[in-house]
Amino acid sequence: MAKKCHRLALASGEQMGLLDFLFGSKKEMDSAQPSFQDTSRKDVSFLDNFIKIPSLGFFGQFRRSSSGEWVICWSDSDEQNHRGGNRNSGHGRYVLYNATQNTVALQGKVERPNSGSVADNGNFSIEDWHFGNELSGTFYVFSSAGRKLIEKKFQANLYNSAISDSGRFAVCQTANAPTGEDGNRFTAFDVERNVELFSVSPTTGWADRYTFVEDIPKLGVVINRIGTFYYDIQGNLIDPEKFDTACLHSDRYDVVLLAAEDIVKSPNLNDELANEALKASARALSLGAEKDQGWKAVALKIQGLAYEHLRNNEAAIVAFDAALLINPKIGVKRKADDLRKKLARNERLH
Repeated sequence: MAKKCHRLALASGEQMGLLDFLFGSKKEMDSAQPSFQDTSRKDVSFLDNFIKIPSLGFFGQFRRSSSGEWVICWSDSDEQNHRGGNRNSGHGRYVLYNATQNTVALQGKVERPNSGSVADNGNFSIEDWHFGNELSGTFYVFSSAGRKLIEKKFQANLYNSAISDSGRFAVCQTANAPTGEDGNRFTAFDVERNVELFSVSPTTGWADRYTFVEDIPKLGVVINRIGTFYYDIQGNLIDPEKFDTACLHSDRYDVVLLAAEDIVKSPNLNDELANEALKASARALSLGAEKDQGWKAVALKIQGLAYEHLRNNEAAIVAFDAALLINPKIGVKRKADDLRKKLARNERLH
């Protein structure tokens, strides 16, 4: 499924003498391990998705725990040189704030901290998007006391991540990568046992968010306008038929067409499934694919493949030709030509 790009990073404020003392003004930290704890009460302000802690010279994004007690904050910025986002040096900072006690529990630095998530017990995750243009990232989970619980580096950009409300489980997904095995991976961790549970290429694609059922246990991926689908702790999709059906009946024409395309390309294609694909492609056109030339060509290709399976060669040729008029490289020209030859032979025989 098509997805959004990495989010824009933030620039941050001045570096203060306290940070020079804690982190060193001339030397970057070599580890993501948190190195600071401050029990003094803080003047903290929130504005939309941003948090400001003046006593730390900190301004960045944040996310609260479900209980509201804990807040993980991050700033993907080189504070000293006022550079945010993609860069080759200048570590960013993360801060764990206890809103109930109004104190900073800890803070630390990684190259490019992003997309934090925090549990009700203060366990928190943070993504490091790394310096430079290399497709890579590291996913971390720490305890509220600063103990590193999970560290996993990928040779692909991190797409998103989450930690369960109890802090027991954590998950992350990577974006596509042109080479290597780390692209498009869904990876889950048992934080309590400090182990990786699985890392799979998910049938469900990229999630918009996650949910956790810990007593079973199972890990849910939530896909907007499609539904919630669960994996067991071995990485198996629990109800693949439910996912397929939900995709076919989605109100997103791109999702409908991808599901229909999987049907017509399946080695298990039969007449019933071919008719289902025809209905789905027609519905996708009515949902908006008719006005999107790229997806309209896909819909016509699907119809052609379904008609071909149903032995309606005339309708298949019409659909293939219409798809080729929109996109000559859609990959059905040979099929259309072969069907034309087949029809011509049948006419000569009769």
